[in-house]
Amino acid sequence: MKKITKIVFGIFLTSLLSTSIQAGELTVTGGVTATYTSGGADQSSGKSIGISNELAFGASGELDNGWKWTYSTELDGTSTITDDVQLVINTGDMGTIGIFSHEGGLRTNVVAAGALGSGYDYASPMTFQVGYNMDSYGNIQYHTPAGVLPFGGSIKVGYAPNTTNTGVLSAKESAGAKGDEATGRDVTQIQVSATPIDGLTVKGDVAFTGGEKGTAGATEQGVSGYINAAYAYGPFKIGYVEGAYQPAVASGEITYYENKSYGVSFALNDSITLSYNNDKSDKNVRSAVASGVTAGTRAVTSAEQDTYQIAYTMGGMTLGYSMADVSNSDYAAGHNETVNILSLAMSF
Repeated sequence: MKKITKIVFGIFLTSLLSTSIQAGELTVTGGVTATYTSGGADQSSGKSIGISNELAFGASGELDNGWKWTYSTELDGTSTITDDVQLVINTGDMGTIGIFSHEGGLRTNVVAAGALGSGYDYASPMTFQVGYNMDSYGNIQYHTPAGVLPFGGSIKVGYAPNTTNTGVLSAKESAGAKGDEATGRDVTQIQVSATPIDGLTVKGDVAFTGGEKGTAGATEQGVSGYINAAYAYGPFKIGYVEGAYQPAVASGEITYYENKSYGVSFALNDSITLSYNNDKSDKNVRSAVASGVTAGTRAVTSAEQDTYQIAYTMGGMTLGYSMADVSNSDYAAGHNETVNILSLAMSF
């Protein structure tokens, strides 16, 4: 994978240096969301009011050979500097090459049916363990043109050379040591998508770590993978996701998560949309055993969340309500939590 990355990047730079770049255009878009929240983690959050904002600065242009480029960065409520940066070069028939930081996610675990967002992806009192994603690291990607596979299918390949490179680095900064050798120095992720029939989209992804160097015979490679199906027909949208995630470990117990999600949304009219999502995650823990032993203890804890949402949209404004109810929250038996969120979102 490293050699392929170097070859692709070398061809890309050689082609770029042999052509000229025209001046691009700058755009600014964004939105602001005000929320009133009750409940939350450990039911101790009480009631709170908040405002989150996100400004996206974009630029685009075209090279004299017909290649098109786009650049974007964002300023949001979680940072005092811009983040979520990406530079993408579209070569047309040869596909797309992109360099990303906090962008370019390839994981396909999100159900594409939600009035405001998809289950735990929108609001949850717990953190579901779902696996690796390229947008957690500085990464480079190659995307094939649509249609290289049957049913309009395409392939996206991403590579993050350093698992400690989780911030936005300038050209003069270094991420330091190359990853955590015990649990993987780098991450590779592959996504495949296709549209077998009108309205139906099928996606799948697999991600895995590399370069582990832990205790001899005890190091386990990290891996995650999902299959996602989404179908839209008139006012209805339904979606289903299934997959698993095993974090990389240096030694000791093996923990892995089996995840399933489904959701449905219905647009009553052009303004009102209702949705329901169910997300279930089984945490499996297998204790370490002595060398040569074929069996060990295994414990399973299942966390499950039901999410109900309603959205009312009028122009660039969206009024929303979401309730997420979790049983065995944080993978702790008998620990139940609920969060309610009223939201007012304005886009511009």
